[in-house]
Amino acid sequence: MIHERSRTPARLVALGATLASTFVTAVGATSVAHADSISQTRAQIAQLTAQLARFQKQSEVTANAYDADKARVAGLTASEVALQSHARTIRSHIATTTSQLVKASVISYVTGASAAQTEALFTQNANQVAANQVYSSVALGDLNTLRDSLNQERHNLFVTINRVDSARRQANAATNEMQSLLSQNIASTNTTRATLAAVTVKLKSQIISFEVSAGAAAARAGNLQAESSAVAAAAAVGGQAAANEVTQAIQAATPPAVVPAVSGSAAGSSAGLAAVHYAETQVGVPYVWGGETPGLGFDCSGLVQWAWAKAGFTIPRTTEVQWADLPHIPLSQLRPGDLLFYYNLDGDHLVDHVTMYTGSGPWGLQTTIAAATVGTNISLAPLFTFGLIGAARP
Repeated sequence: MIHERSRTPARLVALGATLASTFVTAVGATSVAHADSISQTRAQIAQLTAQLARFQKQSEVTANAYDADKARVAGLTASEVALQSHARTIRSHIATTTSQLVKASVISYVTGASAAQTEALFTQNANQVAANQVYSSVALGDLNTLRDSLNQERHNLFVTINRVDSARRQANAATNEMQSLLSQNIASTNTTRATLAAVTVKLKSQIISFEVSAGAAAARAGNLQAESSAVAAAAAVGGQAAANEVTQAIQAATPPAVVPAVSGSAAGSSAGLAAVHYAETQVGVPYVWGGETPGLGFDCSGLVQWAWAKAGFTIPRTTEVQWADLPHIPLSQLRPGDLLFYYNLDGDHLVDHVTMYTGSGPWGLQTTIAAATVGTNISLAPLFTFGLIGAARP
């Protein structure tokens, strides 16, 4: 954009403004119902976020319980296996003892020992009875005692095995229940996460739609600051694509510019033609803000002041004062050397640029010369009407 001072055009305000600040500005330009819809969606997102956190916490607790139950089941299973192995050993010992007991009973019978004699052996001195009687009676008594002991141990062991088995079954049921709960929590978490993502997309869409409406309303009202706020807010949630969408809405809603009827002639006064001549000697000299030195640099008002001074006329230094002090002429009666003034090119609501009408050149009767902006050189250019408010002649 062309201007005298170094200003940033309002339509090109950097998109780094935060969503919070620009959102408040845009609200005043759009419907309350739309804002309520966004508030409702935000509340829904907050609710879903809290719900998701609860599900994730429940899943964490359930997973810990599931792991503990699995470890308990594994421990009980190992204990049960060990007990059953021990039971098999005892059964083997009982079988061996029973076999030995049968053999001892046969021997006792063969040697003629009676039951009373067998029992008496335990209270008599072994040296006072026959060796075969001692052998038979002691063998029978010891084996009976051992078998009874083993049977009792086996009974106790089976009771323990049943108890451990019952505990293992209960722990296994608890594990299955925890696994089911964990699966349900995971499913609920995934569903909530998907819903949250969808609602977030919905909120994004609502905000962009909100800012499209805000930008269009601002364009219809001619509020450049609100236009920029709408573009920045949309960009904050939707990037460049959203900013482009708002910009397109602004362009579509902007009232058509009233293009003034501009026409002129290549013929003019000697002073005007001289001013054009001197201005053209500076073609290629760089634009310098505040510049007024030939060959080194000019800004827009500095160039036309110097050129008219070389032609013998003193005019004010700045664009605003030039427009205010110089005699205005109709845009349909331009002559070489006339000055064209532009208003509010950068949103400051001031007269902020001036060019000189040449009446001839690459664009014929539509040719001008100007120091445009920083980074450019003084050059001939086609006459443009955006922001054009009038012409003046020194």
